[in-house]
Amino acid sequence: MQELFRKYLDNQCSPEEVKQLLNHFNDPGSESALRTLIAESLATFDEPDDGSRWQSETDRIFVQIKSQLDADKGRVVPFFPKSWIRFVAAALILVGGFAVFKFFGSKNEVQPAIVKTDSANKEIKPGGNKAILALADGSTVFLENAANGTLAKQGNISLLKPANGQLTYTSLNEKPASVLYNSITTPRGGQYQLTLSDGTLIWLNAASSVRFPVAFSGKERVVEVTGEVYFEVAKNPSMPFKIKIGDKAEVEVLGTHFVINSYVDEPTINTTLLEGSVKVTGLIRHDSRIIKPGEQAQLNADNQISVEKQPDAEQEIAWKNGVFNFQNASVEMALREIARWYDIEIIFSGAIPQKQFSGEMQRSLSIEQIIKILETNNVHCRIEGRKLIVQ
Repeated sequence: MQELFRKYLDNQCSPEEVKQLLNHFNDPGSESALRTLIAESLATFDEPDDGSRWQSETDRIFVQIKSQLDADKGRVVPFFPKSWIRFVAAALILVGGFAVFKFFGSKNEVQPAIVKTDSANKEIKPGGNKAILALADGSTVFLENAANGTLAKQGNISLLKPANGQLTYTSLNEKPASVLYNSITTPRGGQYQLTLSDGTLIWLNAASSVRFPVAFSGKERVVEVTGEVYFEVAKNPSMPFKIKIGDKAEVEVLGTHFVINSYVDEPTINTTLLEGSVKVTGLIRHDSRIIKPGEQAQLNADNQISVEKQPDAEQEIAWKNGVFNFQNASVEMALREIARWYDIEIIFSGAIPQKQFSGEMQRSLSIEQIIKILETNNVHCRIEGRKLIVQ
C-alpha cells in the first residue's frame, strides 16, 4: 500500500488500483498506515519550523479523509490533475472529486490551512536525517524536529532520541501488558538509525520503512521492511530474527550483519551478507537459499532466487557510510539512487545513454555538483523544478 500510495501521488494509478487503495483505507486497521503516509507526504513537500504544525495537519487531513471514505465507500474516483501539490492532491482525491471542488472551487467555503507552495522554486538539497515515527496509538512523530531526550513510553519500553538521526528503544524491566507495534518511515531524501529493544541496530536508507514490536516476545523476533535497510542483529539463538519483505520474501537470521534492498523500481530484491549466516526464502515459490558472508541472494520478478558469489559489499552499504558507490553501474541504476536521495524525478528526453559509472562521490554534494559530474561523463542533463531532464 505504501508503494501504491506513492504511485497515486504521481497520478499513475489505474481505476482498479484506486479502488484497491480506497478499500484498504476503509479498514479500521489501516488507520496508522494512513496517518504515516499522510505525514510522509507532508514531510516531503513542506518545511515548517517545528513538528507541531505537521502533526496538526496530519490529524486534520486524516479526519477529512476518513469521514469522506465512510460516506463514499466503494466509490472509484477519477484521476486528478498533477498540477496541485502532490500531497494535497493525494489527500483530497481520496475523498472524491466533489470534496476537491468544495475545498478549491467554492468561494463560500472556508479554505483549508494547507498552503500551496511552488516546489519548482525550492532549492534541491541532498538528503538528511528525516523520518516519521508511527506509534501504537496511531499518532505520529516527526523525528527531524523532535527534541532529543525521551519521546514516549509504550508498554515496558522507553523511546529515547539520543541524537539527531537516532532512535533507541530501551526496556524498563517491566512486564509488557500487550504487544505494541511501531513503524519508522523515511521519505525520499531521508535516512535514519534505530536501535530495537533487543539491541538490534537498523539503518534506513531513503524511501524505506520498518515495522516492529516495541518489545519482542514469543519464539521469534519478526519485523517488516520496505526499501533499503541495513541490519546488525543482536544474537539470541533461542529467538530467531526474521525480516518480512511484503508478501515476496523472508530473511531468517540468528545474529549477523546484512543489507536488504527491496525497492520496487529495482529489478531484484537483494540480500547481501557481511557477517554470519542467513536463510532467504521466496514466499511465492517457497524457494530458499542459505548464503554465507560475501554472498548475495537475488530474488527476481519471477520469484526465483539466485546467489551472487562475489558481490561488491562496499558498494551495497556505501549509502550507510555517506557515499554513492558505483561499480560498472548503468546510467539508469545510478540515477535511480541519486533520485531517491535528492527527492527528484528523472526524465529521459531521448534514448537512455548506454554508459557505465565506476567510482565514489559524497552524498553531501549539491545537485549542481552532481550534474557537473554527470556532464564530465557525457551524460547531459538539466534541472527543471524537481525534475532532472537527461538529454
